[in-house]
Amino acid sequence: MKNKKILLLLVILAIAVAMVVVYFISRPPQQQELRPQTFAELPGRPKVIAKFNHSATIIKDALSFEGLSLESAKTIYSVTFSPVDPSLIASVNGNGTVKLWNINNTKEPIRILRQPGIFPFISFSPTGKLLACAGYETLTIWDVDSGRKIKSLKTIRRQFAFSSNGNQLATVYNGVKLWDIRNPKRITQIAFLPSDEAHKAKGGACAIDISSDGKWIAAGYSNGTIHVWDLQTQQLVKTLETSLYLMDYVKFSPNNKYMVAGGRDQERYSNYSVKGYIMWELPSWQRKGEVLRGNVENFVFSPDGKMCVGANDWSHYGRGIELWSTANGAPISSLPTEARDVSFSQDGTLLVTGGKDGIVRVWKLTQSQLDLANDKNDVVRLIYYLPKDKEPSPNITQKIDKTIRKVQKHYADEMKRHGFGRKTFTFETDENRKAKIYQIDENQVVIHDLQLNDIWLIFVDDSKGFSEAFMNNMIKRNTSIQNGHRYYTQYDQTFEFPKGRINVNDKIGMYDIEGFTGNGSIVYRRKKDFDWRLIVYSLKHKFDVLHRKHHLPKYEPNVVKRVFKGINSIMPWNKSWVKLSKCEAEWLDKSRFFNPNQPFFDKRPDIEINIIKTDTGSKKFQLAASDDDGIHQLQLFVTEKSEKHYRLHKLQGCRVLNGKKKATVEFEIVDADIEEGEIRMIDMHGNIASREFRIIEKTSEPDKEP
Repeated sequence: MKNKKILLLLVILAIAVAMVVVYFISRPPQQQELRPQTFAELPGRPKVIAKFNHSATIIKDALSFEGLSLESAKTIYSVTFSPVDPSLIASVNGNGTVKLWNINNTKEPIRILRQPGIFPFISFSPTGKLLACAGYETLTIWDVDSGRKIKSLKTIRRQFAFSSNGNQLATVYNGVKLWDIRNPKRITQIAFLPSDEAHKAKGGACAIDISSDGKWIAAGYSNGTIHVWDLQTQQLVKTLETSLYLMDYVKFSPNNKYMVAGGRDQERYSNYSVKGYIMWELPSWQRKGEVLRGNVENFVFSPDGKMCVGANDWSHYGRGIELWSTANGAPISSLPTEARDVSFSQDGTLLVTGGKDGIVRVWKLTQSQLDLANDKNDVVRLIYYLPKDKEPSPNITQKIDKTIRKVQKHYADEMKRHGFGRKTFTFETDENRKAKIYQIDENQVVIHDLQLNDIWLIFVDDSKGFSEAFMNNMIKRNTSIQNGHRYYTQYDQTFEFPKGRINVNDKIGMYDIEGFTGNGSIVYRRKKDFDWRLIVYSLKHKFDVLHRKHHLPKYEPNVVKRVFKGINSIMPWNKSWVKLSKCEAEWLDKSRFFNPNQPFFDKRPDIEINIIKTDTGSKKFQLAASDDDGIHQLQLFVTEKSEKHYRLHKLQGCRVLNGKKKATVEFEIVDADIEEGEIRMIDMHGNIASREFRIIEKTSEPDKEP
C-alpha cells in the first residue's frame, strides 16, 4: 500500500513537471514595453568622382623609348593637384608623357607635354605658375598657362623640391643643387651641398625635400643616411642614420612637426622589396616610430598634417592606397586601387591616384575619414543587420547594449581572476553612454567603410544569418580584380614577408614566413546565437587569443532537449569554453583592444627558429626573438589534424618575457610527426608578429627556392 502511494505521488509530480514545462514552452511571449530605437549610419567609402585615361595612345608613345616595356610605359608614375586651381591635375607615365587635366572634363587633356626621361616625378610650384618634371638625367620646367618649356636642368635622380615661397628649387646631381627660380627665364644656381666620398661610393643623394617654413633642406642617401641643412646658411645641422637604402622619398609635414623617409629596409630585407617609412618629430629630431610593412612606393601628408597616405602598387603586399593617422600611425581607411603615386588637393578633401592600369582617378574623401585622424582606435563597434522587408525587432538596441556589457564584464572578471585587474575591451558608445549601434539594411547598396583597426560585431536579426544575395554583394563590393588578381579591399590586412630557412640539426628545412598588423575584423552572430557566451567565444578569434581547446556548443533544434541543454550550460562544469586561460589573459594584458589608443608605429621584430631532434624522437624548438619595442609574450603553435581532417593550430606553450628586447626560449614537442606550426609574438605596445613554418627534410636533390 505504501509503495502504491509513493508511485502515485511520483506520477502526480511527473505530470505537474510536464505541465509546467509545457506552460513555459507554449505560453505567449511577455508583452514588452516598446522603447524608442535609434541607429547610427555607417560611414561610406571614398568614391571615385573622375577618371582620366592617360594611356590612350600608349602603344605609339612606348615605341619612342628603346627597351621600355609596354607595361612600364603605361604605368602612371606621378600625379599631382595644382596648389592654386583645384580643378587642375597633372599626371605623367613611364615614358615621360605629361598630361594636364581639368577635373570637369574627363575626355581630353588640356595639354600634352614631353619629358625626355623615363620613370619621372612631377610637381607644381607653390604658386601654381610652373610645372616641373624630372626623370633620370633631366628635369624640365614649363610655364603652366602657355605650356611653353622654360628650362632643362641636369639631374641623376627623379626627386626634386620647391621651397614653400616658390623662390627656390632643389635638385640632385652629385650632391644637392639649389637654384634661384624667381625669374624663370634666368634660373641660376645659388648653392651646392656636396656628397662626401662615402656617399658617392654608395650612389649619393636620391631623395630630397624642403620644409614648408623654409628652415631646413633634407637629403636622403643610398646608404641610409639623411643629412639636414639650414636652408639659409647651408650649414649641416643634423645627420640621421637609418636601415633604409635606395631611399624613395624624404618628406616634411606641412605643419613642420614631422619628417619621414621611405625605402627598402636594408638590415632585415636587403634582397626583397618590403618598404615602409620612418618618422621623426621636429624640432627634437627624436624618432617617433616606423611602419615597415607592405610596399610603400610614395608617401604624402594631408595639407593640415593630420593624415598621411601611402601608395602601393602591389596588391599582395598591403592594401593599395592606405590612409594613416600621422599622430600614431593608426590605419584609417584604404582605397581599392593599386597605385604608384598619390596626391592631396589643397583643401585635403580629394585624392588623385595613378598606377599600372594607366588610369588617373580622383577620390572624394568622406567627412568620417577626415574625422578619423582624431578618433579612438581599437574598439568594438556594433552593427545591427536588418533582413529585407523586415522591421527592427522590439527593444533590439536595449538587448544589444545589455549583451555587450555582459560580454565586457565577463572579460573583466576573467582578467581579474588571473591577477591583471578588471581590464577589458571598450565598445563604442553614443552621447548618452549607451551602445552606439549602426544599422545595415539588406536593401541598401551603399559601400561602407569599416575602420581597419576595429572589430565590427554584427547582430543579424535572422536565424539563418546573412542572405546569400547580401553576402555575394558584400564580397563583390569589397573586392576588385586587377591584373588578374582578386584584391580584397576591406577584410585582410595581411602581408607577406620573404621566405627563409631553418636548421633541423645539420639538415636544412624550409619555412614560410607571414606577418600581419592589427586590422579591421568582422564577426557576426545570428538571432538564435545572441547568447553572450557565444559572443565571448567569437571575440576570442578577433583578440587573437583563441587556442581551440574547446568547441562551441551546437544548436539543438528539439525544444525539450534545448531546455535541458540550456540548464546544463549554466552549470559550473560547463563554462570552461568561455573562460580565459592564463596564457590568454597574459596576451590580452598587452592587447590593443584592452589598451586602446596605443601607437601603431612598430619596429619590425626578428624571430629565428632552430629545431633539434632529441634521442627520444621529440623535437626541441629554440626561438630567438628580438624587438626594440620589447617582447611581452611568445607562443608556439603546431598544426595537427583533427578527427574531421581539419588542420588546427594547437598551443604548445607560451613565455612571458616582460619587455626584454632580446630573448631565446625553448619548447619541446613529443609528437615527432609535427611538420608545421606557427610562432606568434606580441610586443609591449600590442603589435603582433606571426611566423608560420613548415619543416621539410633535406634530400640529396639540389636546393630549390620555395
